[in-house]
Amino acid sequence: MTLRNDATTRELVTWGLLNASRIGILLVLFMPLVVTSSTLFPFIVGKAIYARIMIEVTFGAWVVLVLVAPEHRPKRSWILIAFGVWLVASIIAGYAGVSLQRSLWSTYERMQGIVDLAHWAGFVLVAGSVFRSVNDWKWLLSINLGVSLFASILGLGQNFDIFESNLVGTPGRMRIESTLGNATYVGAYTMVNILVALALIALSWRQSSSRTPAQDATPRATSRAARRRRRRSSRPQSQTAQFDWIHFARAFWITAIVIELWTLWLTETRGALIGLGAGAVGFAAVYSIWGKIEQIKKASYVIMGLVIAVLLLFILARSTSILDPVIERSTTLSRVATIGPNDESIKGRVTSITAGLKGYVEKPIFGWGPENYLIAWGKHFDAESGVRERFDQAHNKLVEELTTKGAVGLITYLSIWAAIIWVFVRAVRRREEYEQAFVILVGAALGAFFVQNMFLFDSPVTVLQFAVLVSFFVAEEMRQRQTQLDQAAEHDRPQKSESPGFADKVTGLLASPAGGATIAVIVIVVIGVSIFYLNMKPFNAATAIAQTNSPNITWEQRFGFFEESIDEFPALANYPRLLLLSQVSNNLGSLSPEEFSAGLALIEKEGAQGLAEEPENWRLHVALAHFYQVAAQADVSLLDKSKVHVEEADKLAPRTIEVNAIRDEQERLEGIVAGQ
Repeated sequence: MTLRNDATTRELVTWGLLNASRIGILLVLFMPLVVTSSTLFPFIVGKAIYARIMIEVTFGAWVVLVLVAPEHRPKRSWILIAFGVWLVASIIAGYAGVSLQRSLWSTYERMQGIVDLAHWAGFVLVAGSVFRSVNDWKWLLSINLGVSLFASILGLGQNFDIFESNLVGTPGRMRIESTLGNATYVGAYTMVNILVALALIALSWRQSSSRTPAQDATPRATSRAARRRRRRSSRPQSQTAQFDWIHFARAFWITAIVIELWTLWLTETRGALIGLGAGAVGFAAVYSIWGKIEQIKKASYVIMGLVIAVLLLFILARSTSILDPVIERSTTLSRVATIGPNDESIKGRVTSITAGLKGYVEKPIFGWGPENYLIAWGKHFDAESGVRERFDQAHNKLVEELTTKGAVGLITYLSIWAAIIWVFVRAVRRREEYEQAFVILVGAALGAFFVQNMFLFDSPVTVLQFAVLVSFFVAEEMRQRQTQLDQAAEHDRPQKSESPGFADKVTGLLASPAGGATIAVIVIVVIGVSIFYLNMKPFNAATAIAQTNSPNITWEQRFGFFEESIDEFPALANYPRLLLLSQVSNNLGSLSPEEFSAGLALIEKEGAQGLAEEPENWRLHVALAHFYQVAAQADVSLLDKSKVHVEEADKLAPRTIEVNAIRDEQERLEGIVAGQ
């Protein structure tokens, strides 16, 4: 009786932990809808903090699950190994780079870095382990699609002034921002989910022609009464219920495709449109080679032909006036039509990539460190190019990896894609009919993401989509591995008995109430500490910064908020320092002598600390130089301090617009003093 009770308890605990892990992963998918208007960068900070907290809690539940239930431990995965190696390479690059602090934590504006990457590695590990079957992924991808559909609807509401809210970008903007705050992010987000919706539709045709996995898994009752009930139940009714459910699901997926295509078009995101086209062509090319359904195979030829025809037509017609009336009526087509060497956005990206590649030549092995692209860009950018935009990201993922993590970082990043391609090809060749089409379309979504990332850069939402798609192929690889193990077991009986390993000994320890309680307490404490120090403190710091923009506060209160933000989370303190310098410099004429003295003391203290933490942060040198130049109007002796920072900035970023400006201003002010 005791053994039966123990087994039942273990089953309940396992069931609870498994579903807790699954629910946690599903909750992460709602991150795109999070907007924290009380913080700095409300479309970035809140999303990152929410996702990290959810991942930490989920990972904790999963750790206990795999210790208690060996059957849920992940199988060997080359994708996971490659992801882990990439993470290790990122850490090494951070140590070898110009600012470990920035590499770990990034900035409030981006909220990426090594700490964030470690969280997404945990997400991929857990999601790939607890969502294994095709049916599991049907639900996960449908929920992800539902969130993106809701975000798209909010964006359309913003576009047509249906409602006004600071939670969905700027009302009346032609380019949809929704709850993501940037049209390019919305474009990348909807692009992925359009292809995912097509994958789900393809999968549904299998389920309409056969029993569902849920039906197959349901045990058939054996009692006489149950058999009678089963005979009384109408088979046509069962089929009708299934038919209706599939039609409802298809209606949802088709609606999602239509609305998200509309949203993508209104974002005017050219990189995402190119990515979608590449994904469509990629699907058609793969299916034309390995596809098993003749109708879809024929459609794939049509897709390739249409995409190529449209592309050629557009290229040929651009040099004529044939399409001018159509292009003039569409801002999206107008943006697409401007693609070329004279396009300002293209010129900016070319100059950014050129500067990044020059930076790579300087540090070829481990690069400048994650999130330190701005430092490399500043050193090698030339204002003579005419580009006015400042780039802290390469707008090209491969160049970003190469510049910030060197050859080691790029190779390890590409190894993830190599492992995914290997798993993808095996799945395509072994899956049957509609499941094959499903896998190919999910692969097309991931390929489209890769293509658009050659023109854009990541955000919390786009990284989420990347992690979801990678997790799908991790789950597929584990399924393939499990199949191999099952086949090997059939031909290798009896199996050799092995001595209990470490994990088995831990499992035995946890079988006792004391052991289970101990590990649960440890996990809860670790999660609590992590949430507080890694998430709530930066969130509180971002909230304090936002308070400095309040119109009806005194300078004493404003200085207090800056100090609170800096002290609350020093690892991200250089952004509030830059904001402090900007606010004081812009309002120096309105400060009383007491306020000026307090501001000067705070700036000198925090400026020195900021440069000690990031000595190659040329933006901080520029901001300090500008402040002292403005302050020199009241105290000419401060001009000597500005000169020091001008000279340092000139060493770090000699040809940037900002450095040119402070250098010219310094010469002008020194000329005035010399004349006097």
